[in-house]
Amino acid sequence: PVPELDDAGRPTHLFGRTAHESCNRAAFYEQGNFATEYGSDHRCLVKLGCKGPVVKCNVPLRGWQSGIGGCPNVGGICMACTMPGFPDKYMPFMDEDANAKLSSNLAKFTYGPLLRWGRGQSIKRKYDKEPEWRHNRSELTTGYSKRW
Repeated sequence: PVPELDDAGRPTHLFGRTAHESCNRAAFYEQGNFATEYGSDHRCLVKLGCKGPVVKCNVPLRGWQSGIGGCPNVGGICMACTMPGFPDKYMPFMDEDANAKLSSNLAKFTYGPLLRWGRGQSIKRKYDKEPEWRHNRSELTTGYSKRW
């Protein structure tokens, strides 16, 4: 059967979602945590010119060669090379996009800090501590209680 195509004539199973959706740096975007220079760390690169949030391509998920790669996954920005109008529509490559500036500032100053705080509280309260039955006292208990 013929694969389903998008408006640009590309297969939707490859170009149906944005590069951002499968990027391993996307969680940093959600939290409003952005890299300020190349090679600094694994934070989101949208402030350095990454076009991933608007580019339809699944390369960060499937990789370029043998499942390896995807520009943001190996430290580079997404330049939108799979999009109609490339390169002219997406120039200059290394500057933050005006739309990205708006959305990234929204993430950084509104819900991003709230998400980070809530996640930190949840981890501290529930997950970052030993179960009650695990202790260093002389009697060995497992936490198991007989029901009959």
